[in-house]
Amino acid sequence: MKLNYNKNFFKKVLLAAAIILIMSDSLKAQIKYSAKLEAGHLYYGTQLIRYERTENYSEDFITEERDGNEINLVNGLAFNKFLFAGIGIGYLNLSGTKGFTASLDTELLVSRKKLSPLINFKIGQSFLKNDMGRNKSSTFGEFEFGLNYRFIPVLSTYVKAGIQITQNTSFLAVRGGVRF
Repeated sequence: MKLNYNKNFFKKVLLAAAIILIMSDSLKAQIKYSAKLEAGHLYYGTQLIRYERTENYSEDFITEERDGNEINLVNGLAFNKFLFAGIGIGYLNLSGTKGFTASLDTELLVSRKKLSPLINFKIGQSFLKNDMGRNKSSTFGEFEFGLNYRFIPVLSTYVKAGIQITQNTSFLAVRGGVRF
């Protein structure tokens, strides 16, 4: 199975990772390694671009109303108690259409309290394989709001909801996770 992928995108991700590592080395104690593990459900919204079909196969992979599930692991840096930035990889299953995602993830906590609102922004590339065996990659973006609960300074859990746009389709993304 060979996936068509954008080589420039992966070069940019590797460059971003190198810059983050160099910055963390030069800033020493001000930046700490952190990771997030999250699972979510994607509720189908609408197909943003509709194609007129002239053949028996679909140009777009998400032509039916399909909900989906996603699992993400994001490794990154906590610049202070408020700002987290990282690089993530995830598994995506949209009711039979399976693939993976690679993304840049930024999260901002609004306060230092144990229970704090959060804002999350994610941009990346999704790679899916449809029922006909065709591969398709698409840039995706996600914007979410939620609540973060900090158990101890190095462990917190969160729930968030927002909009994800991928493969010319919008989804309501609801997820929960843990940051350590």
